[in-house]
Amino acid sequence: MKKSLLGLVVLLMLTGCQQSNNTNVENTSIDEITTYKETIKDGKVEIDRISYDIKSVTKIINTYDENENIIEKNTTNDDSEILIEYLYENNQLIEDRAYSKDELSFTNYYYYEDDLLMKKKTVHKGGLETRTEYSYGDKTETRTHYNSDGSISFITKAYLDEDGKMVEGIITNAEGEESESISYHYKNDLLIKGISKKEGMKIKTFNYKYNNIGDKIMDYIIFHGEVNTLLVNFYDIEYDENLLPKTVTIYRVQSQIADEDIRDFQ
Repeated sequence: MKKSLLGLVVLLMLTGCQQSNNTNVENTSIDEITTYKETIKDGKVEIDRISYDIKSVTKIINTYDENENIIEKNTTNDDSEILIEYLYENNQLIEDRAYSKDELSFTNYYYYEDDLLMKKKTVHKGGLETRTEYSYGDKTETRTHYNSDGSISFITKAYLDEDGKMVEGIITNAEGEESESISYHYKNDLLIKGISKKEGMKIKTFNYKYNNIGDKIMDYIIFHGEVNTLLVNFYDIEYDENLLPKTVTIYRVQSQIADEDIRDFQ
């Protein structure tokens, strides 16, 4: 499952945040915002007539500045708590710091050229440094991830469409060998499906659902194998007066699932 989770993390790194892309935000009131259809009650949820246990609940509290930039994110899950503080210069993110149990865990520094992100340096607790370097081509974006000793960890390359949306991502190891490819599918400019393959075989399928202002309300992820694993995240979102996500509560389901019970997203 470790490699599968790495692929999931890489997918999130490549795609970034899919929040508030809907142009109807200004014409929508808080009472009109839609959510997922499933009902969560007594630590359980029914998905396609099958009852699942809620494995964990994560709560995120966001704070914004006057420019609607997020300046603080507080995430709690069971007994853990992570606080991230964000620093901007001319509305551009230049630094963020993550704290756990009131101790600094790591700091990210962001470096730009002509408003393009060129490097992210991470200083970890204890002083170790890692970095990610960015390069850009004709409808491509490449991220090279380096270990603390300066060696390459892995490389991700994104292929973009005419609108700058990613349509394919390739992950290669330090030796330049392709380890995974991911294809991306959109509807109304929102990412709705990702299919991850290794050596031509499907290994993960990601499906996403959004509310009527373009914020994600559900992940439905299948890790394919001899025994399939289902991972579902439900997002309950409370908004501020600017329709920015103020509090996000995430309910996670993880369970084995038979082929015939996998939801068919069209």
